[in-house]
Amino acid sequence: MITNQTMTIIRKIVIAVLLLGAVACGNADKVPSNILSKEKMRDILLDMNMADAYSYDISPMRGVPLPDSMRQLKVKEYYRQILDLHHISVKEFMFSYRYYESHANRLKEVYDMMQASIAEERKALEGEDRRQQYADNPGSFFPYPKNTVISKKQDTIFPFLKRKH
Repeated sequence: MITNQTMTIIRKIVIAVLLLGAVACGNADKVPSNILSKEKMRDILLDMNMADAYSYDISPMRGVPLPDSMRQLKVKEYYRQILDLHHISVKEFMFSYRYYESHANRLKEVYDMMQASIAEERKALEGEDRRQQYADNPGSFFPYPKNTVISKKQDTIFPFLKRKH
């Protein structure tokens, strides 16, 4: 037999559970305060990806790849500089990165934000490049006339190929 006192305790427990559930659902998209925000993580990871890409192109003789051990040392140096620029310690970054790794949906959101940021930047750069090329030569037929190659073997035009200088 359930007494009034037991019923009151059960109601309080049910109300507490419902309140906790409502609070948890309201913060479902929020990142804890001790974790880097999605925007900050996006910016750091974008810089790190650029550092990785750049590390392949730092050979003094261009075209001759650096040995992997030297490239890894350079990447570590770049990462350290990136974290310093963002005023983040390695420990803080790794703690946040592990959090995002363990929450795949949030990590995916960060990567989606990275892709959107890159797409915006590419669009802006391509637009500026096109405007500059047209300003230099308004009568040009091709969108990128300076990058057009005319074959010497045939009279075919290959547009949009970058010339190697």
